[in-house]
Amino acid sequence: MYLRLIYNPAAGRGRAKHHAREVEQHLRALGADVDPYASISPEDLTRAAAESSHDAYDRVVVCGGDGTLNLALRRFDLSRGTLALIPLGSGDDFARVNGIPRDIHAACEVAIRGRVREVDVAIANDLRYAGVAGLGFDSEVARFANERVKHIHGSAVYLYAILRVLPNFKPRRVRIDGRDEEIMFAVFGNSPQYGGGIKIAPRALLDDGLLDACIVHRTSRFQLLKTLPRAYTGTHVRSAFVETRRGREFIVESDVPMDVYADGEPLTTTPVRFGIASEKLRIAVPLECGG
Repeated sequence: MYLRLIYNPAAGRGRAKHHAREVEQHLRALGADVDPYASISPEDLTRAAAESSHDAYDRVVVCGGDGTLNLALRRFDLSRGTLALIPLGSGDDFARVNGIPRDIHAACEVAIRGRVREVDVAIANDLRYAGVAGLGFDSEVARFANERVKHIHGSAVYLYAILRVLPNFKPRRVRIDGRDEEIMFAVFGNSPQYGGGIKIAPRALLDDGLLDACIVHRTSRFQLLKTLPRAYTGTHVRSAFVETRRGREFIVESDVPMDVYADGEPLTTTPVRFGIASEKLRIAVPLECGG
């Protein structure tokens, strides 16, 4: 099997760079012919993944977390390329949902010997994302985590960012599908979870052609903080101020532009149309993975 191995040296606070050589060696030990590439910027990673998806590689193997996957997906040739993921990020939620193990050797086995699953690709203003996109409190937490959290690793990054952003956060006025709303945040999930295991859209499926929206309406900061732990089990949706919707498209507008983050990366701003791309992503998953 001929593989293109792309890694983001910054992914997982440097975890991808530290383990890239180990990944390459294990793929070779499994009999693969490996062409490695270290990206030098987010734009370079997007370019490299796009070009590799056009070429004669059997699979394009991406080392990193959800943010790295997001960058690789943006211009990936969905009609020709097959992607494999070695989860080396902070949260690795998309890998978890697809049953891809975080153990490096086991993930390499999946990259070569796993079956190919077709999953939906979400879009926000025609820009692709894999898992969950959000705005409001959600996107401010993602920005804080990206820009200001440097010495914490794993899912603790997001918990720390939540606790730092919450004290000064105020509800935002938006229009969702033409209806005025005052929200803490809203997310639109192709996948059920983000943030290192937060099941924010617990009923979302990767292959149903639909997005699951979770809209957290105006509430007190105390109530929001009290409810957040329940999001790890998906039971937050029972709260009176939490609304869930499902659909093929959602349109969000705001009088003041709001940042939209997807898979932990800045993607676009309001006004924004969320939907599902016409083509699916082929990704290597364990043989026993459902879907």
